[in-house]
Formats: sequence, structure tokens, C-alpha cells
Amino acid sequence: MDNENKNICVDEEDLFNYIFFPEKVQKEIKLKIEVNNSFVEILEFYKQIKAQSTDPIDETVIKMISSKIPAYSLLNVIRLYPLHEPKDSKQKFNRYAADSKELTPKMTTKTFVDNDKEYMIKVLNYGEMTKVFVFSTKDEVVKNFEIIIEPHNLKYHFDDNSEPLKIDKPIEAEKIEIRFT
Repeated sequence: MDNENKNICVDEEDLFNYIFFPEKVQKEIKLKIEVNNSFVEILEFYKQIKAQSTDPIDETVIKMISSKIPAYSLLNVIRLYPLHEPKDSKQKFNRYAADSKELTPKMTTKTFVDNDKEYMIKVLNYGEMTKVFVFSTKDEVVKNFEIIIEPHNLKYHFDDNSEPLKIDKPIEAEKIEIRFT
């Protein structure tokens, strides 16, 4: 690999797009993803999400369900639940207390998806900072919405999902809701 390709950074959005929308990924980034074995598990994870995605449910079926089941709501609220994350290949060794001053990982990630697999939210905590990425599996720009992070009922507004939300503290998330305004 030449020096120019060594300096290319691959981020979470690149990996997501590599599986869901490969035509959006630059040639150099595709090459770096394909030759780097550390991306295998996360790519497999995204492949499984894509495989589990289903065609949209017909609107008449949704209305019928909502009329039969009172708990089923047609509000513009989408509930996302945590997914099992693949283990980081770098963490396959035993870690002993004497090996490190700090036993908590410097970076943790948690992925949330809705039942229809139309939206995915990735929460990355590192140090004293959190980034929240919102993805649409339909390659849509999601506009004018709030996310509510439980259990602490933290609310954040997004004009759109083109940039991640940056929070100046680490947050814990058990479930997340998207509310369109």
C-alpha cells in the first residue's frame, strides 16, 4: 500500500455506506476497507442488518393494525433498541488489572435499530465526549427530528442527519426514540 493510501481514514459512515450504498464510497476508501481485516466483523454486522431489512409495510396494513391494537400508535415516533455488537478483534486477548492503569475502555459503541430496520443510531463514547450518528437505511436525509435517549430522558434536536451530534460528556443509552417534528 502506498503512503497516500496509509493516510486515508475510514469512519463509521464509510463502513455503513460500503454495505448499504457502495456507489457512494470513494474508490480509495473501498480499497482500504477491502484490504483491512479489522473491518471484517463490523462489515458482517452491517450485512446482517441489510439482510434482515424488509420491504415497507403497506399503509393499509398499518392502519388496520392500529385500529385493532390500541398500543400500536401512528405517531411520528420510532423506537430503536440496542443490537448485539460484534466483538472488536483487538480485544481477543486477556486483560489483567496489572496491565493497565485504566480498566474501562477508552471508546465504547452501541448500535440501535428500529423493528423495521429503517433507521440506525450509533452512539460512540470516547473519553469525555459522545458522538451520535443517525442513519437511514433508505439513503434518506432525515430532517427536523429529536432523539430521546433513555433512561435519562435526554432530548436533542437535529436539523438533519448529515453531521453527528456531539455531546461534551459520556452518555449511557438503553433505548432511543426518534420523534419527527
